[in-house]
Amino acid sequence: MVLPVVCALFAFLWLLGSSWHGETLQAFQLVWPTMLMAPMLMVLLRFPPASAWFWAGALTGGVASGVFSLWQRAVWHEVRSEGSGSLNAILYGNFSLLLAMFCLAGLGWAWGYRRSSLWVVALLVGAGGGLLGSILSGTRGGWVTLPVLLGVLWWVYGRGFSSFQVLTLASGGILALALVVMLPQTGVQQRITGGLEHATRYLQGERSVETGARLEIWRGAIMLIAERPVYGWGSRESRLELERLGADGQLDPRVAGYVHSHSDLLDAWVRRGLLGVLALLMLYIVPVVLFWSGLGDSCPRRRALATCAVLLVVGSFGFGLSYSFMFYPVGVTLYTGWLCVLWGLYCSSSREPS
Repeated sequence: MVLPVVCALFAFLWLLGSSWHGETLQAFQLVWPTMLMAPMLMVLLRFPPASAWFWAGALTGGVASGVFSLWQRAVWHEVRSEGSGSLNAILYGNFSLLLAMFCLAGLGWAWGYRRSSLWVVALLVGAGGGLLGSILSGTRGGWVTLPVLLGVLWWVYGRGFSSFQVLTLASGGILALALVVMLPQTGVQQRITGGLEHATRYLQGERSVETGARLEIWRGAIMLIAERPVYGWGSRESRLELERLGADGQLDPRVAGYVHSHSDLLDAWVRRGLLGVLALLMLYIVPVVLFWSGLGDSCPRRRALATCAVLLVVGSFGFGLSYSFMFYPVGVTLYTGWLCVLWGLYCSSSREPS
């Protein structure tokens, strides 16, 4: 029951950090899903589902993401694929990428445990759909994190491949990447070129949100943290302080119009102080420690679930370096919810019938 305790502690510390600024209710609306971890885990351990249900859900989500993204681009002529409500293009694209990684991790279960070609094909289709959703959403932060995620998969599964298999996978990956970048319909080339151009202009001195929105936002967040490193500012006061810095000419005034710091660590520190950022780091580190031994487990089922959990943490941390996923209830809910399901399946996997 370590993981539910960690999630409950995370919720408590974020509530405490927000209470200093009179924003307890706002924080509660964000972190309440983490308080359901303990009862959810008890149900999962008492009535453990077959792990096949998890992989079926991952591949279904991946396929749905790819199909919906194609529909948005081809039929609705959207510039970037996205979800509904608060599920904007960035959230949508990176969640799609996580589903794709889950499907790839599931291949170890499908072949190593099930010995099922049908499951292998289905999971590959799910992975393709998730990757397509990420590509069509234009989420550059996800693409930066992708090599690290693939590195995790390679570290767990790739060392047993033959030289021919390595060469085939590398050639296929390079070819697929080249096609994605070269095809103008994907929008990848434009997104990469635009990002590099804006970053270059910003570093050359054009300090504005047009040339480097994230860099200017991060600079503002660091300035706020330097002033109040322990208690933070809260949401309302941080906005007012950014407006003051903009009025004084120290920042682009439009930075205050952004709802978060476009970095989970910086945003937690600005809003909730030192306790807030330490609580978030705990929520990343503890699951990796818990699942780490499973990465080398002789049981393909447990190894696949552990790999999935580590991919979830590494991916969420990587995405959170350039966007504030934990600012949104859907981000907190999906992260802690997936952790809960994976931990429940991992703990009960020894009781699952062969």
